[in-house]
Amino acid sequence: MANIISVINNKGGTGKTTTVLNLGAALAKRKQRVLLVDLDSQGNLTSTFQSGTNDMGIGELLVGNCSMDDVLKTNGNLSLIPSTDKLLDFEFQINNEPGREYMLREQLEKLADDFDFILIDCPPSLGTLSINSLVAANSFIVPMQAENFAFIGLDRIMLITEKVKKRMNPSLELDGILFVKLAPRTKFSQAVISNLTNNQNFQGKLFNTYIRQDIALMESGAFKQTIFEYAPRSRGSHDYMDLAKEILKRYGKK
Repeated sequence: MANIISVINNKGGTGKTTTVLNLGAALAKRKQRVLLVDLDSQGNLTSTFQSGTNDMGIGELLVGNCSMDDVLKTNGNLSLIPSTDKLLDFEFQINNEPGREYMLREQLEKLADDFDFILIDCPPSLGTLSINSLVAANSFIVPMQAENFAFIGLDRIMLITEKVKKRMNPSLELDGILFVKLAPRTKFSQAVISNLTNNQNFQGKLFNTYIRQDIALMESGAFKQTIFEYAPRSRGSHDYMDLAKEILKRYGKK
């Protein structure tokens, strides 16, 4: 049975796509069967995972215009349900569907026995597609930077996820808050981490692993590669592998 994890933040540029891609690749290197789901109309995850364009993607799948076989792309232990530039049009269509919040769950349930982990890359909003990801997921990860106003966005995410848990998905849990693009030695970063660590609402909910600042992580995406392909000895490579190990331990897997 797959562990379905939504990677979510309502701000852009917080490392969602980088985390989904490289955490997925790290888990795949650890012999896990991993599916990545691109729910972002920008399609950055899709373009990094594969070359060329897609006629069909997650939008078409959700509204029933194609089958899972039409969209699923596989490369070894790592698979993808891509996005297309028409995804926003399908989101408007989905908004008029009864039970619209459950449409992704219905599709992923068909794959539950085929994968160990399903990682969902959410758009930078808390709209219909992001709610779909939370209804489908067992848990969620919030990547965030140690910066001003980060807590404001975090409060909003926690409010929405609590409502989803109460009304639609009682099993939904916070896997953890993941600090990304972190300069751990700066006083400001240390202050933000300390503030969150001492917040009673997040006791035990910060990952021990930090994703440190690393230009190689930015460059790898531009070159359409995972960090393990582009710079296997980089800080980013080590950090995402450590994150994969922490998650596997949390889920009782080696």
